[in-house]
Amino acid sequence: MTELASDVRTPAAQYIRMSTEHQRYSLDNQCAAIAEYAERRGFAVVKTYADAGKSGLSLKGRDGLKQLLTDVVSGQPSYSAILVLDVSRWGRFQDTDQAAHYEFICRDAGVNVHYCGEPFENDGSVVTSIVKTLKRVMAAEYSRELSSKICRAHIQQARLGFKQGGPALYGIRRFLVSQDGTPRFLLGPGERKGLNSDRVIFMPGPQNELKILRRVFRMFVVQKRSIADIAKRLNDEKIPSTDGALWSRARVKSVLRSELMIGYYVFNRTNHKMKKPVSRNPQDLWVRTRVMEPIVNPKIFARAQRLLRLRRGYHLREPDMIASLKRLFREKRRLSQAMINECPYTPSSHAYWAHFGSLPALYRTVGFMCPPTGQRGKYYSDDELLNGIRRLHAKFGYVTMALINSASGLPKYKFFTKRFGSIVNAYGLAGFPTTKSERIAAARQRASARRENKKVAAVSGEEARRP
Repeated sequence: MTELASDVRTPAAQYIRMSTEHQRYSLDNQCAAIAEYAERRGFAVVKTYADAGKSGLSLKGRDGLKQLLTDVVSGQPSYSAILVLDVSRWGRFQDTDQAAHYEFICRDAGVNVHYCGEPFENDGSVVTSIVKTLKRVMAAEYSRELSSKICRAHIQQARLGFKQGGPALYGIRRFLVSQDGTPRFLLGPGERKGLNSDRVIFMPGPQNELKILRRVFRMFVVQKRSIADIAKRLNDEKIPSTDGALWSRARVKSVLRSELMIGYYVFNRTNHKMKKPVSRNPQDLWVRTRVMEPIVNPKIFARAQRLLRLRRGYHLREPDMIASLKRLFREKRRLSQAMINECPYTPSSHAYWAHFGSLPALYRTVGFMCPPTGQRGKYYSDDELLNGIRRLHAKFGYVTMALINSASGLPKYKFFTKRFGSIVNAYGLAGFPTTKSERIAAARQRASARRENKKVAAVSGEEARRP
């Protein structure tokens, strides 16, 4: 067969994908197979789209395929064909229509998709359509079966006390052992096992971290401190969290909830198979295995769990929550997330957020307007702003935006506009004219008053000059 010159070959793009980083040579193998196909069929690969270590279950995270579809839909791609190794590399979508839809988008734009490693021609015939559909179903079923096998393997390993992925909790260390249980070494932050046959077990961290864990439980259970307050105290004392990061509400809560504190590893709490949204499994499906000695007293841990259930906030009545927030506002004259968390008689800010959706919306229900960004150092209540306008009017006999901007102790006029909708609305709330005719009449009165004042001053001056 005579070899075609590159300038007469049909320009084509290649799409390559591998599912995991363990498939080290997968992309190279795909490129080699596609290059061989292109050589035989008269294609010249001019562009490559790649998704390395990306699952084919969905389009999420597959930037290479997204960019390919974007370039094709733009109507000006530099190629007229797309070369893919096989149907499964295009995707293992659980809805086979999704894979067909993406292929149709390309074909509708005049760019045909060629499956280089498949035994059929993608020519649109009835046989090809049937085979492609079967291949897509088989690719999706392979992912489902593989997911079930991996899940069963993880559950079995968890029953034996081996850690199944994820970062280590504060005060807990990960130790690597061989398949036969021979100790290897301690894993550092971010380190992972190098051999699939190795296993990771739990072990307590250094004593200074274990003391911090016990102190967290004492602050929460005995001293009745909020989770946010505990995080703040630990950060104020320069006590680093995991990986040297700051403590947060979520980090403190993860410590309080983890059964590793009493020596048990709990696995399979949630279900995230096949890239579906995370859902909570019933407790009878959980795997609970004793992996080490307790760090905190089990009775203290049980009391912490009861307090956590009580502090979820969902049992609270919203009228009571608003009433306690109004009380705090009356006392402090302003509100913030930190104030709410530190207040002894209000629920946590998270409980308010769970009930009302957002804190700024909640603030408005009790009469507090959150200051705009850049002006959070000083909060002005509505009365303070309106009284400021009244003081200016009492001093000058009128109020303008220039007077507001130059007044000490008041924000700029734009602040009034954001708070009241317009500066005219602010004037009206302060008790001054707002309509055009009223403003004109007020301006005439001020002008008349100034003329009268000038006349009085002139008369007084003449009388003072008389002998």
